[in-house]
Amino acid sequence: MNIAITKQSKMLPVLLGLLGLAFSQALSAQINLVRNAELDDNIDYWLNPYDRPAEWNSADHEGSNSSGSAKLTNTGTSNGGVSLAIEQCIPARPDTQYEVGGHIQIPANQPDQTTAYLFAYTYESGDCEGSKASTHELSANGVNVWTRVTDVFFTGHNVTSIKIILGVSKPGGETADAAGLFDGLFARAIAGQTGDVLGPSMSTSWYNPSESGHGIMMHLLDATTAWMCWFTFDPAGEPTWICALGSVSGNTVQFDSAFQVEGGVFPPAWDPAKIKEVPWGSITVSFDTCHAGTMTWTTGAAGFQSGSMPIARLLPVWGTYCP
Repeated sequence: MNIAITKQSKMLPVLLGLLGLAFSQALSAQINLVRNAELDDNIDYWLNPYDRPAEWNSADHEGSNSSGSAKLTNTGTSNGGVSLAIEQCIPARPDTQYEVGGHIQIPANQPDQTTAYLFAYTYESGDCEGSKASTHELSANGVNVWTRVTDVFFTGHNVTSIKIILGVSKPGGETADAAGLFDGLFARAIAGQTGDVLGPSMSTSWYNPSESGHGIMMHLLDATTAWMCWFTFDPAGEPTWICALGSVSGNTVQFDSAFQVEGGVFPPAWDPAKIKEVPWGSITVSFDTCHAGTMTWTTGAAGFQSGSMPIARLLPVWGTYCP
């Protein structure tokens, strides 16, 4: 990865690395895992499995004329419970600290004691199904006042998803409709709370600043799996790719079956049948912070040597946070 690019630089691995960066930016999860969190002009991405009244509303927690909120309404005779309405399932990582929350308002002229709720349920399944591992409850009942609610919690050892679910309650026996507004919703991992720095912002390009001109593109596919390609050169000085699928554990990604890509030619002569994955060795990438780490490799491929090097972040990933 060449930051100070010159005409004499060997550009192929640099360009490939930057293309990989753009690709990983497009796929990488944002720091806020909630989709349509600001509810600018609709309530898309929010499921309504209970088929309860839920609609977009023009009131916005920041007073913006170009945004809005979700309005949920508790209808019928109340039993005093929370009428749950819309929800969203987001991916999560085990043993990680998360912050969830949002902004809640009770509009004027609602029954006394109307309260809006935000729940965060954790699950060991990846699709928010089955038994809940934990429940986290947030609520507010300020009338015509936006209240920011937030909670911070650690996921369990096997948690892989979090459900954000919204609803409204009114006193038992109340027959009048009761509504609540929800906006600016969020769910995000807090880096560095368990010594675990791996997260969405790590899906980017990394290089050794003292050896500018080669480096890796790494993309975290989920909480336990990562993909990488090392854009470098072979012993003869020819550009080569060394790629692998690896497993995530704490601050380390282990790529046990790295392979060298051979057989490619420039389009239109490209022939996918000629592409070969030649076993190369293993690679371990460990991070001390979200900005730096160490890459170590072991290889028996002809002409290559085992070794290690420090790596640093090439560029930040838009929309993610790295303290």
